[in-house]
Amino acid sequence: MPTTWRPMTADDAPALAALFNTVAEADGTGDTATEQVVAEIFAMPRFEAADDSFSVWDGADLVGAGFVTVRDVAVDGRAMVVPEGAIHPDRRGAGLGAELLARLERRGIELAHTRLPGLPVRLRTSGGLQGSSAQRLLEQAGYAPGNYFLTMEVDLATWRDPGAETVSVQPGPELSEAVREAHNDAFRDHRNFSPIPQDSWEHWGRSSAYRPRLSRVVVEDGRVLAYATASEYEPGTVHIDLVGTRREARGRGLAKDVLTSGLRAARAAGMSTSELEVDSTSPTGADRLYTSVGYHEVRVVSRYQRDVPDPR
Repeated sequence: MPTTWRPMTADDAPALAALFNTVAEADGTGDTATEQVVAEIFAMPRFEAADDSFSVWDGADLVGAGFVTVRDVAVDGRAMVVPEGAIHPDRRGAGLGAELLARLERRGIELAHTRLPGLPVRLRTSGGLQGSSAQRLLEQAGYAPGNYFLTMEVDLATWRDPGAETVSVQPGPELSEAVREAHNDAFRDHRNFSPIPQDSWEHWGRSSAYRPRLSRVVVEDGRVLAYATASEYEPGTVHIDLVGTRREARGRGLAKDVLTSGLRAARAAGMSTSELEVDSTSPTGADRLYTSVGYHEVRVVSRYQRDVPDPR
Protein backbone atom coordinates (compact mmCIF):
# COMPACT_ATOMS: atom_id res chain seq x y z
CA MET A 1 0.00 0.00 0.00
CA PRO A 2 1.48 3.43 -0.92
CA THR A 3 2.22 5.95 1.82
CA THR A 4 -0.22 8.80 2.42
CA TRP A 5 0.74 12.33 3.44
CA ARG A 6 -1.60 14.62 5.37
CA PRO A 7 -1.48 17.25 8.14
CA MET A 8 -1.36 16.14 11.76
CA THR A 9 -4.57 16.47 13.77
CA ALA A 10 -5.32 16.42 17.48
CA ASP A 11 -6.94 13.01 17.01
CA ASP A 12 -3.50 11.69 16.03
CA ALA A 13 -2.03 12.43 19.48
CA PRO A 14 -1.89 8.77 20.64
CA ALA A 15 -0.15 7.64 17.43
CA LEU A 16 2.16 10.66 17.50
CA ALA A 17 3.17 10.04 21.11
CA ALA A 18 3.89 6.38 20.31
CA LEU A 19 6.02 7.41 17.31
CA PHE A 20 7.96 10.09 19.19
CA ASN A 21 8.64 7.75 22.12
CA THR A 22 9.76 4.91 19.82
CA VAL A 23 12.15 7.28 18.07
CA ALA A 24 13.44 8.70 21.38
CA GLU A 25 14.23 5.21 22.66
CA ALA A 26 15.88 4.08 19.42
CA ASP A 27 17.97 7.24 19.10
CA GLY A 28 18.81 7.64 22.79
CA THR A 29 17.73 11.29 22.96
CA GLY A 30 15.47 11.01 25.99
CA ASP A 31 12.79 13.15 24.28
CA THR A 32 9.77 11.23 25.57
CA ALA A 33 6.25 12.66 25.66
CA THR A 34 2.82 11.70 26.94
CA GLU A 35 -0.26 11.67 24.74
CA GLN A 36 -1.58 14.70 26.62
CA VAL A 37 1.61 16.70 26.08
CA VAL A 38 1.52 15.87 22.36
CA ALA A 39 -2.14 16.90 22.17
CA GLU A 40 -1.19 20.26 23.67
CA ILE A 41 1.00 21.00 20.62
CA PHE A 42 -2.19 21.73 18.68
CA ALA A 43 -3.05 24.62 21.02
CA MET A 44 0.27 26.43 20.61
CA PRO A 45 -0.14 30.12 19.73
CA ARG A 46 0.31 30.86 16.01
CA PHE A 47 0.45 27.17 15.14
CA GLU A 48 -2.00 25.96 12.50
CA ALA A 49 -1.72 22.20 12.20
CA ALA A 50 -3.51 22.15 8.84
CA ASP A 51 -0.67 24.19 7.31
CA ASP A 52 2.29 23.79 9.67
CA SER A 53 2.44 20.01 10.11
CA PHE A 54 2.81 16.83 8.09
CA SER A 55 2.32 13.15 8.80
CA VAL A 56 2.98 10.12 6.62
CA TRP A 57 1.04 6.87 6.95
CA ASP A 58 1.43 3.34 5.67
CA GLY A 59 -2.17 2.26 5.79
CA ALA A 60 -3.22 2.73 9.42
CA ASP A 61 0.39 2.93 10.67
CA LEU A 62 1.99 6.30 11.37
CA VAL A 63 5.56 6.12 10.06
CA GLY A 64 6.63 9.77 10.18
CA ALA A 65 5.50 13.19 11.40
CA GLY A 66 6.72 16.71 11.92
CA PHE A 67 5.77 20.33 12.45
CA VAL A 68 7.40 23.71 12.00
CA THR A 69 7.38 26.91 14.05
CA VAL A 70 8.92 30.35 13.61
CA ARG A 71 10.31 32.48 16.43
CA ASP A 72 8.16 35.56 17.05
CA VAL A 73 11.03 38.04 16.73
CA ALA A 74 14.33 38.08 14.88
CA VAL A 75 17.32 36.23 16.32
CA ASP A 76 20.62 37.90 15.46
CA GLY A 77 18.90 39.69 12.61
CA ARG A 78 17.38 36.53 11.11
CA ALA A 79 14.00 34.86 11.05
CA MET A 80 14.52 31.61 12.98
CA VAL A 81 12.60 28.62 11.61
CA VAL A 82 12.46 25.45 13.70
CA PRO A 83 11.44 22.25 11.87
CA GLU A 84 10.93 19.22 14.09
CA GLY A 85 10.23 15.73 12.80
CA ALA A 86 10.65 12.00 13.26
CA ILE A 87 10.64 8.89 11.06
CA HIS A 88 10.00 5.44 12.54
CA PRO A 89 13.32 3.58 12.87
CA ASP A 90 12.00 0.70 10.74
CA ARG A 91 11.17 3.03 7.85
CA ARG A 92 14.40 4.96 7.52
CA GLY A 93 16.58 4.87 4.42
CA ALA A 94 13.69 5.05 1.94
CA GLY A 95 13.64 8.83 1.47
CA LEU A 96 10.80 9.64 3.87
CA GLY A 97 13.04 11.72 6.13
CA ALA A 98 14.32 13.81 3.25
CA GLU A 99 10.79 14.39 1.98
CA LEU A 100 9.51 15.33 5.44
CA LEU A 101 12.39 17.76 5.96
CA ALA A 102 11.82 19.36 2.56
CA ARG A 103 8.12 19.88 3.28
CA LEU A 104 8.85 21.38 6.69
CA GLU A 105 11.51 23.68 5.22
CA ARG A 106 9.22 24.98 2.48
CA ARG A 107 6.44 25.75 4.93
CA GLY A 108 8.84 27.29 7.46
CA ILE A 109 10.42 29.60 4.91
CA GLU A 110 6.96 30.66 3.75
CA LEU A 111 5.96 31.44 7.34
CA ALA A 112 9.16 33.40 7.95
CA HIS A 113 8.63 35.56 4.87
CA THR A 114 5.07 36.26 6.00
CA ARG A 115 5.71 37.01 9.67
CA LEU A 116 9.14 38.62 9.46
CA PRO A 117 9.31 39.95 5.90
CA GLY A 118 12.62 41.13 4.52
CA LEU A 119 14.78 39.20 6.98
CA PRO A 120 17.21 36.43 6.02
CA VAL A 121 16.09 32.98 7.18
CA ARG A 122 17.91 30.45 9.32
CA LEU A 123 16.68 26.87 9.74
CA ARG A 124 17.63 25.26 13.05
CA THR A 125 16.77 21.81 14.43
CA SER A 126 18.06 18.95 16.56
CA GLY A 127 20.66 16.67 15.05
CA GLY A 128 20.45 14.11 17.84
CA LEU A 129 23.48 12.27 19.16
CA GLN A 130 26.84 11.99 17.44
CA GLY A 131 26.64 9.75 14.37
CA SER A 132 22.85 9.70 14.30
CA SER A 133 20.79 9.22 11.16
CA ALA A 134 19.39 12.71 11.78
CA GLN A 135 22.87 14.21 11.51
CA ARG A 136 23.53 12.39 8.25
CA LEU A 137 20.21 13.53 6.80
CA LEU A 138 20.79 17.14 7.81
CA GLU A 139 24.33 17.21 6.47
CA GLN A 140 23.09 15.88 3.15
CA ALA A 141 20.56 18.74 3.12
CA GLY A 142 23.27 21.37 3.66
CA TYR A 143 23.04 21.82 7.43
CA ALA A 144 26.07 22.14 9.71
CA PRO A 145 26.47 21.90 13.50
CA GLY A 146 25.60 25.15 15.27
CA ASN A 147 26.15 24.17 18.89
CA TYR A 148 25.66 21.33 21.34
CA PHE A 149 23.51 20.80 24.42
CA LEU A 150 24.60 18.66 27.36
CA THR A 151 21.91 16.62 29.10
CA MET A 152 22.79 16.37 32.78
CA GLU A 153 21.15 14.25 35.48
CA VAL A 154 21.04 13.69 39.22
CA ASP A 155 20.13 10.34 40.78
CA LEU A 156 17.98 11.62 43.62
CA ALA A 157 18.36 8.43 45.68
CA THR A 158 22.11 8.99 45.99
CA TRP A 159 22.21 12.78 45.78
CA ARG A 160 24.13 14.35 48.66
CA ASP A 161 22.21 17.32 50.03
CA PRO A 162 24.72 20.05 50.97
CA GLY A 163 22.51 21.05 53.88
CA ALA A 164 22.74 24.75 53.12
CA GLU A 165 19.75 26.91 53.94
CA THR A 166 17.83 28.28 50.95
CA VAL A 167 15.60 31.29 50.44
CA SER A 168 13.77 29.77 47.45
CA VAL A 169 10.01 29.34 47.48
CA GLN A 170 7.46 27.56 45.33
CA PRO A 171 6.03 30.02 42.78
CA GLY A 172 2.32 30.68 42.86
CA PRO A 173 0.32 31.62 39.76
CA GLU A 174 0.59 35.30 40.72
CA LEU A 175 4.33 35.13 39.96
CA SER A 176 3.98 33.67 36.47
CA GLU A 177 4.54 36.95 34.63
CA ALA A 178 7.40 37.90 36.96
CA VAL A 179 9.15 34.61 36.16
CA ARG A 180 8.75 35.24 32.43
CA GLU A 181 10.24 38.72 32.78
CA ALA A 182 13.14 37.33 34.81
CA HIS A 183 13.80 34.65 32.20
CA ASN A 184 13.75 37.10 29.31
CA ASP A 185 16.25 39.28 31.20
CA ALA A 186 18.48 36.39 32.28
CA PHE A 187 18.88 34.95 28.78
CA ARG A 188 19.12 38.07 26.63
CA ASP A 189 22.91 37.67 26.35
CA HIS A 190 22.70 33.98 25.32
CA ARG A 191 23.08 32.88 21.72
CA ASN A 192 19.96 32.02 19.70
CA PHE A 193 17.70 33.50 22.37
CA SER A 194 14.49 35.37 21.65
CA PRO A 195 12.09 36.65 24.33
CA ILE A 196 9.18 34.36 25.17
CA PRO A 197 5.91 36.19 24.44
CA GLN A 198 3.17 36.22 27.04
CA ASP A 199 0.72 33.95 25.19
CA SER A 200 3.37 31.28 24.58
CA TRP A 201 4.37 31.46 28.25
CA GLU A 202 0.77 31.06 29.39
CA HIS A 203 0.32 28.08 27.06
CA TRP A 204 3.39 26.42 28.55
CA GLY A 205 2.15 27.20 32.08
CA ARG A 206 -1.05 25.27 31.35
CA SER A 207 0.88 22.18 30.24
CA SER A 208 -0.10 18.89 31.84
CA ALA A 209 3.60 18.27 32.40
CA TYR A 210 4.31 21.49 34.34
CA ARG A 211 5.04 20.90 38.03
CA PRO A 212 4.84 24.19 40.00
CA ARG A 213 5.27 22.31 43.30
CA LEU A 214 8.73 21.24 42.12
CA SER A 215 9.65 24.67 40.73
CA ARG A 216 11.47 27.29 42.77
CA VAL A 217 12.04 31.06 42.70
CA VAL A 218 13.92 33.66 44.72
CA VAL A 219 11.89 36.83 45.22
CA GLU A 220 13.11 40.16 46.57
CA ASP A 221 10.93 43.26 46.84
CA GLY A 222 8.29 41.59 44.68
CA ARG A 223 10.72 40.82 41.83
CA VAL A 224 11.82 37.33 40.78
CA LEU A 225 15.62 37.28 40.74
CA ALA A 226 16.21 33.57 40.09
CA TYR A 227 14.03 30.67 39.01
CA ALA A 228 14.01 26.96 38.15
CA THR A 229 10.84 25.73 36.46
CA ALA A 230 10.08 22.01 36.46
CA SER A 231 8.02 19.56 34.39
CA GLU A 232 7.46 15.81 34.35
CA TYR A 233 7.46 14.33 30.84
CA GLU A 234 8.36 10.85 32.04
CA PRO A 235 7.02 9.40 35.32
CA GLY A 236 9.54 9.82 38.12
CA THR A 237 11.83 12.21 36.23
CA VAL A 238 11.66 15.91 36.99
CA HIS A 239 12.86 17.97 34.04
CA ILE A 240 14.20 21.46 34.72
CA ASP A 241 12.91 23.34 31.69
CA LEU A 242 14.32 26.75 32.57
CA VAL A 243 16.80 27.99 35.14
CA GLY A 244 18.40 31.38 35.36
CA THR A 245 19.28 34.48 37.31
CA ARG A 246 18.64 38.10 36.43
CA ARG A 247 21.81 39.77 35.23
CA GLU A 248 21.78 42.21 38.16
CA ALA A 249 21.72 39.33 40.68
CA ARG A 250 24.42 37.09 39.23
CA GLY A 251 27.27 36.06 41.49
CA ARG A 252 25.12 35.72 44.60
CA GLY A 253 24.59 31.97 44.38
CA LEU A 254 20.87 32.27 43.66
CA ALA A 255 20.87 29.73 40.83
CA LYS A 256 22.45 27.18 43.15
CA ASP A 257 19.80 28.08 45.72
CA VAL A 258 16.82 27.37 43.42
CA LEU A 259 18.40 24.16 42.11
CA THR A 260 19.22 22.81 45.56
CA SER A 261 15.76 23.62 46.87
CA GLY A 262 14.22 22.04 43.78
CA LEU A 263 16.21 18.85 44.20
CA ARG A 264 15.04 18.59 47.80
CA ALA A 265 11.44 19.03 46.71
CA ALA A 266 11.80 16.44 43.95
CA ARG A 267 13.28 13.85 46.29
CA ALA A 268 10.62 14.53 48.92
CA ALA A 269 7.97 14.03 46.22
CA GLY A 270 9.35 10.57 45.42
CA MET A 271 10.96 11.45 42.10
CA SER A 272 13.90 9.28 41.04
CA THR A 273 15.82 11.58 38.70
CA SER A 274 16.29 15.26 37.94
CA GLU A 275 17.52 16.30 34.50
CA LEU A 276 18.23 19.46 32.52
CA GLU A 277 19.95 20.65 29.35
CA VAL A 278 22.63 23.30 29.04
CA ASP A 279 24.26 24.90 26.02
CA SER A 280 27.90 23.84 25.97
CA THR A 281 28.78 27.44 25.05
CA SER A 282 26.78 29.05 27.86
CA PRO A 283 28.31 32.48 28.59
CA THR A 284 27.70 32.01 32.32
CA GLY A 285 29.47 28.63 32.59
CA ALA A 286 26.21 27.02 33.69
CA ASP A 287 27.53 23.48 33.24
CA ARG A 288 30.02 24.09 36.06
CA LEU A 289 27.21 25.31 38.30
CA TYR A 290 25.15 22.19 37.62
CA THR A 291 28.13 19.95 38.32
CA SER A 292 28.67 21.68 41.65
CA VAL A 293 25.06 20.96 42.65
CA GLY A 294 25.36 17.26 41.75
CA TYR A 295 24.40 16.91 38.08
CA HIS A 296 26.57 14.87 35.70
CA GLU A 297 26.61 14.65 31.92
CA VAL A 298 24.74 11.74 30.34
CA ARG A 299 24.52 12.69 26.65
CA VAL A 300 25.32 15.40 24.11
CA VAL A 301 22.67 16.45 21.60
CA SER A 302 23.58 18.57 18.59
CA ARG A 303 21.74 21.50 17.05
CA TYR A 304 22.14 21.84 13.28
CA GLN A 305 21.41 24.92 11.20
CA ARG A 306 21.29 26.12 7.61
CA ASP A 307 21.04 29.65 6.30
CA VAL A 308 18.64 30.03 3.39
CA PRO A 309 20.11 31.89 0.40
CA ASP A 310 18.47 35.24 -0.33
CA PRO A 311 16.21 34.66 -3.36
CA ARG A 312 17.08 38.14 -4.62
